[in-house]
Amino acid sequence: MNFQKDSQTKAFQKRQCGIIIPVYNSAQFLEELLHRIARVQANLSDWTFQVVIVDDGSRPAVPQFSHFDNLDMTQLRHDDNLGKGAALKSGFIHFLKQEGISAVLSLDADLQHPPEYIPQFLEKFERGREDILIGSRRRHLKVMPFHRIISNTLTSFIISLLIGQKVLDSQCGFRLYSRRALQSVHAEETRFHLESEFLIRSGWQNFSIGHVQIPTIYNDAPSAIKNIPDTVNFIGLIFRLLKERISGNVRPA
Repeated sequence: MNFQKDSQTKAFQKRQCGIIIPVYNSAQFLEELLHRIARVQANLSDWTFQVVIVDDGSRPAVPQFSHFDNLDMTQLRHDDNLGKGAALKSGFIHFLKQEGISAVLSLDADLQHPPEYIPQFLEKFERGREDILIGSRRRHLKVMPFHRIISNTLTSFIISLLIGQKVLDSQCGFRLYSRRALQSVHAEETRFHLESEFLIRSGWQNFSIGHVQIPTIYNDAPSAIKNIPDTVNFIGLIFRLLKERISGNVRPA
């Protein structure tokens, strides 16, 4: 009996999940994050990961991690800081070129999104009910800054109202996207609001959105979110998308 061949066949039959890690001046957490992702992969029997680190113009540049803990890993770099949305788009484009990728996960590089919850995302995705899964965090003053509670509550409410689906945590970047959603939904934003735009366009194209409960973690890493400018930009995004919707430029999938 050829055990080596059997092992190779089983590995080939595993489903493949892409993981995008956008990085902008937060590489100090990256090594720990990659170790933890590798441990998660080692404990999964049905899935294997392809990890893409997108360095969005960090200064200094993110160091190279080659053959890290047996992770299949690629590193991309933007010469300039183009924004988180642009980094996610680079990752999406990369994975859509890989025929074997069934789903793509995104999580931040600052350890606020525990990779140990990846199996919960994959298990829920395998049930086949939702094309997009969002991490849902508790909005409580003990664990989340007050201004983030207000902005998250408002944006989640507005997006839920616009798409007719419940969105519990519109600002959480820990997400899973199905391949077919990534192929069908085309968002234009290049900064943080790409994630909101993607949800709205997905809802309007009848993609189902679900949630996975995750812990609320805030560390000492500086946030790139600027409350007033980002609020103004969010309002601008909503008006732009509604104008598209009214003019008939947004079509169902």
